[in-house]
Amino acid sequence: MTVAQKIIGIFLFAIVTAILYLWGLKKSATQAQDLERVLLSKCAYKIVRAMKQKPLIDQKWIAEQVSGMKAGLFWSRQRIQVNNPQEFSKKVIAYMLEQQMLEDAGGLRYKRKQ
Repeated sequence: MTVAQKIIGIFLFAIVTAILYLWGLKKSATQAQDLERVLLSKCAYKIVRAMKQKPLIDQKWIAEQVSGMKAGLFWSRQRIQVNNPQEFSKKVIAYMLEQQMLEDAGGLRYKRKQ
């Protein structure tokens, strides 16, 4: 192995290391938003499954369903949990309306989107 090959090898190793470091920084910077998005998605899935037995729901029922739910990212040890179900249910409703999983049934009640 020549000196030029060793220098190229060291240079390529440094580039790969820098790319992995920057990727890790980006992931850690957006981790809070990613955790909340995963938790919202998990809660929405649970609510849609539970709505097969109950066609009309309200915020109180959603708060009961999401109480204590946890979520995490597979590459991180950090977890997020619903501590205030009343406040988080508002976010879940907004998320589900935005994703067109629910539609407004009037009187602060919601039904499954057909």
